[in-house]
Amino acid sequence: MAARRLLILMLVLLAVSTLAAALVPPQAQREETTRRTETAGKGSKRAGKGRSQSGRLVKRTIEVRPHGAETIDLRRGDQLALTVRSGPADQVEIPAFGLIEDVAPDDPARFDLLPDRTGLFSVRLLEARRTIGRIRVGPTRRPRRPQSRTRRPCRPECAPRESASPPRAQRSRGGRQE
Repeated sequence: MAARRLLILMLVLLAVSTLAAALVPPQAQREETTRRTETAGKGSKRAGKGRSQSGRLVKRTIEVRPHGAETIDLRRGDQLALTVRSGPADQVEIPAFGLIEDVAPDDPARFDLLPDRTGLFSVRLLEARRTIGRIRVGPTRRPRRPQSRTRRPCRPECAPRESASPPRAQRSRGGRQE
């Protein structure tokens, strides 16, 4: 009797898990989302510098073409959401970051990068053995300094002019001088 109940329970669990797997779309059809993450400089003080740095989210797509390579410009601290689309199936590699993704006509390769160093990094097709793009990472933008509220010294042409009338202490009320 107990064995029969256990068998029925196992069949019900198998049916539920099969139904759940049928309702979830395959990974290639899911819309990939990018979560925004806090970077080391965003909203916090950078160690040793005492100033805050912020990056931006840069979304780019590289369409594989027979000739040429696209260049993507970034600043250090920027987050790159890169999509690579290709006609023939291949593998896309970004060797400087050790990343490899498959690419097919209906399934683009997707990379999320947060470059931590400056330089020029290639995006390559492995089987075709060619460079299809470059990621150029420049130095971090310096934040603008707040304008100081102190006055700067005037140039000679905007300094106050001396008036022809005598100073107040020398003027009398009736127009006569004492």
